[in-house]
Order: sequence, then structure tokens, then C-alpha cells
Amino acid sequence: MLEKIFFKSVDIIKPLINVDPMESPLTGDRCIEYPYVIRKLIKLDKEYKYVLDVGCFASPLTSIIKEMDFEVDGIDLNKKLPYDGINYINGDFILYPFSSIYDVCVMCSTIEHIGLEGRYNSPNYIDGDIKAIKKARDILRHNGILILTIPYGEEKIIYPLHRVYNKNSKLFKEIKSHFEIIDAEYYKNNSENVFVKCEENEAREVKPSGRNYALGLFCLKKKT
Repeated sequence: MLEKIFFKSVDIIKPLINVDPMESPLTGDRCIEYPYVIRKLIKLDKEYKYVLDVGCFASPLTSIIKEMDFEVDGIDLNKKLPYDGINYINGDFILYPFSSIYDVCVMCSTIEHIGLEGRYNSPNYIDGDIKAIKKARDILRHNGILILTIPYGEEKIIYPLHRVYNKNSKLFKEIKSHFEIIDAEYYKNNSENVFVKCEENEAREVKPSGRNYALGLFCLKKKT
């Protein structure tokens, strides 16, 4: 299965290899985030089968998840893309009346944008990210998994780009109310502008900007 995933991933990513990493997220943050999501999905028991990918527009991750033999739905505010074999929902994650309960919800570099008007067609929501955590709780089954990746560092909202979080943020108080943190990894840029693994306190001390921030990667299990 891993060989199949690898070659499918290469085909998807190949056109984006020789580009500015700030223009192509596949050569920046996503080089850390996508493998993390895949590693966590691979380790799940077979009972975890039905996945929702939130904010999937223009991302190869949804197709990669499908190639891993999961049943996957994708939702995004942007127009429909021709994803073969994937149920694509063109809608607002917070407002959409899901009729399904999912085993896994993936939010890869997504929640920091929800509710910040001016990017990715998001409407202006007060505490849109908090609402998104509650929505993820609601659409996940008993012991469901939320895989979450976010900008990390000194807490800040960089309009209209994204929010930056740390363990003291309101978002984490909400997360801990509904989820158990079963895994966490942190990365920051070194002197050569390469993401390297670090401790939480090192990531939390990073002073963020529109282009510079640490990363927090989390695998969460819904509380009973």
C-alpha cells in the first residue's frame, strides 16, 4: 500500500517541485504536514474508515487519503474540483448539515483561516476556529480522530492570512474540553530556513509573521 501511495503522491506533486516555496505550499509547510497526516492515518485501526478532509480545495491530500483505501469526503468553500471517487462538498464546514458521522476529520492548515474574511472566501465569523472545533466534535463518532495542523508561536492574528496559536490559546482550551491529545509534534525554521523538529516551548517562542511561524501537529481523540 505504501508503494502505491508514494507513486500516486509523486505524480500529484511533480509539477510543483521547482517553484517558489512561498507560492507552492508543497515545498514549505506541507512537506511537514502532509507526511504527518499520512503517518497518523496509516497507524489507525481498520475500523477507522470514513474520513472528512476540511479545506481540501487544490490539495492533493484528499486524493492521497483515497489511495490509502479510506472512504473520503472533502469540503471547501471554493468551487468543485474533479476529484475522482471522492464526494466533494462545496459548502461551509460550520454551517453544512452533514448527514454522515465520520471516523476521522482532517484539518490540515485549515482551522486558522476559518472565520477570517479576505482569504479563501471565508465569511467573517467571530471565533470561527472555536466553532470549527465544536463542529468537528459533532460530526465525529465515539472515539473519532481529529488530525489538526496549525501555525504555532506567539499568539497572534495576522489579517487576513491566518491565526497563530500556542498551548495557552483559547483554541486549546476548547480542544481539551472535547478531545484527548494523543500525539503532538512541533517544528520551527532553523538558520537555513528549514523546518526542524523542536520542543513545544521552542515553537511557542517563535515570533510569527505572514511567512514565518512554527508548526504544531496534533492527533486528537474525541472524548466519551
